[in-house]
Amino acid sequence: MGLMHFSFLPQSLGFHSNVYLILPYDSSMDMRPYKHLYLLHGGAGNAQDWTRYTSIERYAEENNIAVVMPEVGGSSFYADMVYGYNYYTYLTEELPMVLNSYFPFSDKRQDRFVAGLSMGGYGAYKWAFDKPEYFSAAGNFSGFSFTDELFNGDLPISKEARLGENGICNLAWGSYENMLGSKNDTRYMVSNAVKNKLDLPRMYAAMGREDFSYEYGQRYLKFMESNGIRVKYDEVSGGHEWKVWDIAVNNFIKWALEKDSI
Repeated sequence: MGLMHFSFLPQSLGFHSNVYLILPYDSSMDMRPYKHLYLLHGGAGNAQDWTRYTSIERYAEENNIAVVMPEVGGSSFYADMVYGYNYYTYLTEELPMVLNSYFPFSDKRQDRFVAGLSMGGYGAYKWAFDKPEYFSAAGNFSGFSFTDELFNGDLPISKEARLGENGICNLAWGSYENMLGSKNDTRYMVSNAVKNKLDLPRMYAAMGREDFSYEYGQRYLKFMESNGIRVKYDEVSGGHEWKVWDIAVNNFIKWALEKDSI
């Protein structure tokens, strides 16, 4: 495998953005289209996190899959921000277009996957629910819950940081109320998928049993399943931490590549 730092100037952002890529290496130089995984970082993270804190390069090599690790603002929630940058457009439209022009990535749905941790898990599900035809599997590690509860509940992040004038909701969506009932609302994601009978990717979720958001996550999983959305769920010992996400990403890759997995 090769590890590459790729930087370019996206029109959707207006400043240089970092992407890290893990690419298969074939000594025969047979450049077959790559199966590939978009792997999203969490809040306050960056494009290097997955390579620093997990064995993702080894997992990619073992499964002969390319991995794309992009970078967005650390509290952007993968949004086209009202007061900020168009991270969602960058991630879902411009970045794939640019990378597909440089690298031999497969254009088949069954060869494309998305996953992420915490805020990145939310971003992965948002992308999968909003553009379900693009991926065959989507993984969310410790980032699945109702966003109305997440931003208005009792969490380690202060209410000011969530709902204040310079809080996440105002910067990303203009207000908490603007988020409700939009494609950024995880409750809406499910109801819209059911209403429009969307052909969703296969859905995966994983969480540590000691995670501060464990109960939030369990309620959301039940909500998905009560609406007919099947989810492959893995639970391991640990909290909201890298030892959980290292296990989760390895399990997700193996599961996503199985032809007969749910």
